[in-house]
Amino acid sequence: MTVLDTRALGRATLARQLLLEPADIPVLDAVGHLCGLQAQEPQEPFVGLWSRLRAFDPAALSDLLTGRSVADRLGFPGSSWVVRGDVGWLARVGAAAGVGVPRV
Repeated sequence: MTVLDTRALGRATLARQLLLEPADIPVLDAVGHLCGLQAQEPQEPFVGLWSRLRAFDPAALSDLLTGRSVADRLGFPGSSWVVRGDVGWLARVGAAAGVGVPRV
């Protein structure tokens, strides 16, 4: 088994979060890969994806939100989340915890 030193672990974490270098993947795939994006302000998911994707087009995220391919809010107090619309398990977990259901 390979043991990562602190630098390698940090770089692996940045790569997993798509922060090491801009990724060439579609917006929906990026949201799924990241398991969602958390924000306190509505524009923050756009900034988060802009900093992660090489050719991010804000209209792509807007279209996914409008078409309900991603959920734009999960009822956690003070937080907004953008997650894939096909994560039904998340709605069940949230409802069981009493934190609300995604608006999809």
